[in-house]
Amino acid sequence: MRDGKFEFIVHSWDGTTAQLSVTNISDRPYSLAMSSQYLFDEQGRKFEPEFDWTSDLAFADLNPGQTVSGALSYILSGAVGDHLELHDSMFSGGVDVKLN
Repeated sequence: MRDGKFEFIVHSWDGTTAQLSVTNISDRPYSLAMSSQYLFDEQGRKFEPEFDWTSDLAFADLNPGQTVSGALSYILSGAVGDHLELHDSMFSGGVDVKLN
């Protein structure tokens, strides 16, 4: 799935954590904003990922063609994840990835 300058591949979802890869498909360097990668539950509520300083996604500055892989974890407090909304920036429209 693509949004703007990034291509996202979600490899797995365990109910709280998504394993994914992000590739810069543009011709310039871009930074990934972890806080702009949202999860929506079955009731339409929006969740931001927990920030993990040790994740390769945390401060990913990607050169053209470069890929980074890592995890996005969400505290859902009993909610059930429905889909991810992944963004190349906080201003982009995003792309939806169904989790079920």
